[in-house]
Amino acid sequence: MWGVLGNAATVAQLAGFDAAGLIAKIRQAARTAQQNNKDCELLAHRVDMLGELLPRLMRQDPEAVRGLAGLDGTLSEAHELVMSCQGRGRTYKFFTASRMADRFRDVDKKIDSYLSLIPTISYICITSRLDANHTTSRSQSQLVLEESGAEGREFTLAEIAVATNNFAVLVSDDADSGTKVYKGKLHNGPEVAVKRLNRGRRGAEDAFFKEQHILSPLRHDHIVRLLGTCADNGERMLVTQYMPNGSLYDQLHGRSQLSSSSPMTASWKTSVQVLLGAARAVEHLHRHAMPLIIHGNIASSNILLDAAWEPCLSGFGTSVWRAAGVASQAVEVTGARSCNGYADPEYSSTGRIKPASDVYGLGVVMLEVLTGQPPVVSVWDEAKHSVVPMSLASFALPSIQAGRLGDVLDRRPAPQPTTWQQLQPLQLVADMAVQCLYLRGDNRPAISDVVANLEQALRLI
Repeated sequence: MWGVLGNAATVAQLAGFDAAGLIAKIRQAARTAQQNNKDCELLAHRVDMLGELLPRLMRQDPEAVRGLAGLDGTLSEAHELVMSCQGRGRTYKFFTASRMADRFRDVDKKIDSYLSLIPTISYICITSRLDANHTTSRSQSQLVLEESGAEGREFTLAEIAVATNNFAVLVSDDADSGTKVYKGKLHNGPEVAVKRLNRGRRGAEDAFFKEQHILSPLRHDHIVRLLGTCADNGERMLVTQYMPNGSLYDQLHGRSQLSSSSPMTASWKTSVQVLLGAARAVEHLHRHAMPLIIHGNIASSNILLDAAWEPCLSGFGTSVWRAAGVASQAVEVTGARSCNGYADPEYSSTGRIKPASDVYGLGVVMLEVLTGQPPVVSVWDEAKHSVVPMSLASFALPSIQAGRLGDVLDRRPAPQPTTWQQLQPLQLVADMAVQCLYLRGDNRPAISDVVANLEQALRLI
């Protein structure tokens, strides 16, 4: 672990104590624990996360570690606790089962507090450097990129202008986030997408560095890859891999000549494969990323499709690091999160986001695929004698819950399911969508359950 992220001796020196040594001892002791095995394993996992994050923070700013005062004592306490579980010696017998549980709970809570602090300190390091110098030079931008542990280039504005033919091909224009995406091609390299932030938009610079910092370390087959950035001459741009088949939204609801020939509207198998890939991306964010991440804006427009129709999750501009040890966390209610049919009702009312908010957004996307309808539909209101907007969830769920999936099922894919064997996998997806859209987040399934459901549906098609 330390060989990948940094030299252990250097890390120990910067921290002022042997963090690497203590973490290694905790991991070893957890493997041989004879009592409270599960508690020791979970504690070791938390400590491993610290081991992954601490070197990154120290490479950014050695002084930042001062914000983690007391970490040495907490790691020592964790090591002592795991060692006490090696057998039923005098140390272990001294504590009752309830007292041991209390000790584990207390140490876990302390470590979680450091896990939640590190991303915040890291983000402050970046933004404070930006505030200290309003004119970001190429060398300073490269420093930010390298210190954040990103694998990618720092492009000049001139290089981006050449790659995009002076921003000739506009791929998308998102008024909500204030960003435009252009198609480009690197010199002797691949085609790329260049996401350009509105220079005059309030909070654009913070959003740029936050998205860069969240996206740059992510490595997953179904998450878009950050190739580089540009912070030159006042510009803020992210360079990612280009997705020639656009977004899932384009394929489902785009121009008729596009959607009518799309595999997304011609094959249920392709549709479920795309849903499964998107769900696996969210699962990676919720369960495996370090630190854990809540995407915050799951939508069909943020699920991009490569040349082989493999999905890649994008749109991390409103993502947040998940605070350790808490069920939800307060964040600003933004337009991207609060409108367009994807809004989690619980988040909209409380201003607190949780992993279940992503599950809700994925539930709406599942309905889009099943029905072929956009997240907001137009319906006739008899009382008003006019057409009014209605969320897709409100439109489709009553039919699905009443056992009439066929009433709302998209008619474009062929062949149409006519037998139970053909309809069963789609019914599985529909039933899971219903659960994802429960009003209370705590009642929604975990993302791993969504993945398992979609895997089963795919096997049945």
